[in-house]
Amino acid sequence: MKYLLSLFFPAALFFSGCTPNVPSPPTEQNDLVVRFFRSLRNNAGAEAALQGQKLYTMDKRNYFLLKLISVQQANSYISNAQRAINAGKLEDAIKELQNGIRRFPANAELHNQLDKLRKLRHAERLFIAMRSAPNPAAMNSALAAAQAGFQGIESAKLNKFFTDYRKNIERWNNHTPKAGASSESVPIRSFDDK
Repeated sequence: MKYLLSLFFPAALFFSGCTPNVPSPPTEQNDLVVRFFRSLRNNAGAEAALQGQKLYTMDKRNYFLLKLISVQQANSYISNAQRAINAGKLEDAIKELQNGIRRFPANAELHNQLDKLRKLRHAERLFIAMRSAPNPAAMNSALAAAQAGFQGIESAKLNKFFTDYRKNIERWNNHTPKAGASSESVPIRSFDDK
């Protein structure tokens, strides 16, 4: 009986097999890492994103990998949107980013770029308001609206434009006569003058 029991435990271990939760062998993960970075180098964004997601399922603590996946998901949509902008088709660029967000709703970079494009959509209206402002008060109001409308968009040209616009407001204020002042100097008579 002791002999049968001594054979039972090794046989039970042998026939139980492996559980399905066994991690992938390191060689498979290493091969996937190599393919992932090869896809990145070859600008194959969709393929790299797919391989990156597989890697992330193997190591969910890897924040750097999660960031790379996010960038790869966004790259193809952002490059298509940039081509549309270069062709002067802002609405097509916005639609491209919206397609990307439908596919990857948690991708922060796609949301960020879409927000910037929506601000650019209203740029013409803001610039028209600035050009048509009839006085310094209206100019200040138009400038404040434009700065709020372009918040989050950094551009050296835009900053220079706002600085020059402020200087124009200051020049206008310096050359505009103050209210109640006239161009002629009128002497003030005192009560003692006859």
